[in-house]
Amino acid sequence: MKKEYTGPMRLAHRGLVQYAPENTLGAFEAALDHGFEGIEIDVQLSGDGEVIVAHDPNFTRMTLGSPTNPSNRRIREMTVAEIQAIDIPYANHLLPRALPPHTEVESMAIMPSRLMGQESGSDYIDALRRDRRMTHLMTFAEFDAWFSTRGERALIEIEVKAPGMMPRLAAILNASPNVDRYVLFSGVPEYLEEMQGYCAEHGRPGGIRLGANLRQVNEQTLAFVDRADLYEVGLNDQCFGPDEVRLFADRGIRVFSNLGDYPGWWEKLAESGCMAFKTNYAEAYTDWWEARDRRP
Repeated sequence: MKKEYTGPMRLAHRGLVQYAPENTLGAFEAALDHGFEGIEIDVQLSGDGEVIVAHDPNFTRMTLGSPTNPSNRRIREMTVAEIQAIDIPYANHLLPRALPPHTEVESMAIMPSRLMGQESGSDYIDALRRDRRMTHLMTFAEFDAWFSTRGERALIEIEVKAPGMMPRLAAILNASPNVDRYVLFSGVPEYLEEMQGYCAEHGRPGGIRLGANLRQVNEQTLAFVDRADLYEVGLNDQCFGPDEVRLFADRGIRVFSNLGDYPGWWEKLAESGCMAFKTNYAEAYTDWWEARDRRP
């Protein structure tokens, strides 16, 4: 019988991106269908004031290779109808299930050619012949409605990627049955201040929990922590261990790890005591964890 998973919560970064393009419904469905404890999503603001689930401020990367409507348009200058009319290809926009056979630094070095469809045997023309599926972005209100149909008690990290969205976000969150499963956070100081200020003045929408992607511990980040209302903080790989986890625990704050998808970090992560971590390779990590757990 397979042993129950007991490691830190696995947050599928932008969804399970081996099954559908990032931040799309298919990626979110796959993450929950595979039993992962949470999902990290990103939100932008449209030109007509709607919160859109998307990481980038424009469509450049998401529509590379599209044979129908590749676009460089900015989400903030588009209406919801225009945004949802953009086709996002599956082809060359999925990650492999297995970890790549190179380090993260090496992966970044080869990424430009891969993104431009110039990698041998994987150009966009051939990829589109193999996989013609397209998908589209969704609003956060649509995400919230979809999540309401799921029975899982997953945790959803919502990363604010643009300014000015707190009033619309608050309206959705105040009416959401899922707000106790959400953590609202950002890694941009300006957006963190906006979020903290809005909640100090109006209250946390629906009682939502707040986070901050600090990346590392220093005097400046600790000064922010000591005056902020926080449930969790995000720290980069190799920037924390058990001591930092205890430091924040003494303040009543949980530590979530940022991306660090390589076994050398996973080994340290397992011993750090952190509550959760983001990963682009949730399945590969789970395979590693199960093999590690079988060691004598």
